[in-house]
Amino acid sequence: MKYRIMYVEDEKILGQLVTEALEKLGYEIKQVKNGADALATFKKTNPHLCLLDVMLPGKDGFDIATQIRELDSKVPIIFLTAKVQVNDVVNGFKTGANDYIRKPFSIDELAVRINSWLSEKYGNAIEDEMVEYTAGSFRFIPKRQTLQMPQGTIELTFKESMILSTLFAHRNQVVSRNHLMQKVWDSETIYNSRSLDVYINRLRKYFDNSPNKILTLKGVGYKFITE
Repeated sequence: MKYRIMYVEDEKILGQLVTEALEKLGYEIKQVKNGADALATFKKTNPHLCLLDVMLPGKDGFDIATQIRELDSKVPIIFLTAKVQVNDVVNGFKTGANDYIRKPFSIDELAVRINSWLSEKYGNAIEDEMVEYTAGSFRFIPKRQTLQMPQGTIELTFKESMILSTLFAHRNQVVSRNHLMQKVWDSETIYNSRSLDVYINRLRKYFDNSPNKILTLKGVGYKFITE
C-alpha cells in the first residue's frame, strides 16, 4: 500500500527537495503551493497524512488545519515551519496538529515523524521495510530487529526493537514511561514498569562510548539524544 501525503509548501526549492525525498521512500506526495487550494486538494485526494507550512499565500496553515479537523478528526497533521515562538507552537496544537517540526529540519527526522504518526493511526499496515533509523555510526532497522554499531551488528529482541523504534521516532524529545509501556505491553503495571527498566538499561549499554544517550528524566520518562 502506498500512503498519500498532502504537502502544503510555497517555497519552490524546499518543496521539490522534500517531495523527491519522500517519494524515494515510497510515499505518494501531492504538493500544494497555495494555502487557498489546500482544502479542495484534501477533499479530492483524501490523504493519509498532511504536512503543512504555516506562512502560506491565500490561507495560513493554522486555518487549513482547523478546516481539515472539521472534516477529519483523525488524520495526522504535521506542521513544518520557521515560526518557532511558543505561542505559534501552542496555536499549532490548538488547531488540531499532531506534531510541529521547526525549519530547518533533516529529511531523516521528517521521515521518522511521518512513520511514527502513520504507525499510530494505521498500525502494521505501513511498509516497514522502507524504514530505517540512523544516528551517527549507528543504523537501526526495525523490520530486521538489528542494530548496526561500530563494533558490529547485534540482533535485538522484539521488545527492545519496539522500545528503540519509539525512542528513535521521538528522538531528542521526552517520551513518558506510560507511553512506552502502552506501546510495548498495552498496560501500565508494576511488573511492566520493572521490565521497562531492564530493557532501557540494556539499550543504553549499546550506545556506550558514543554521543547517543538515553537519558532518564526521573518521574517523567526518557529522552534519546542522538548525533
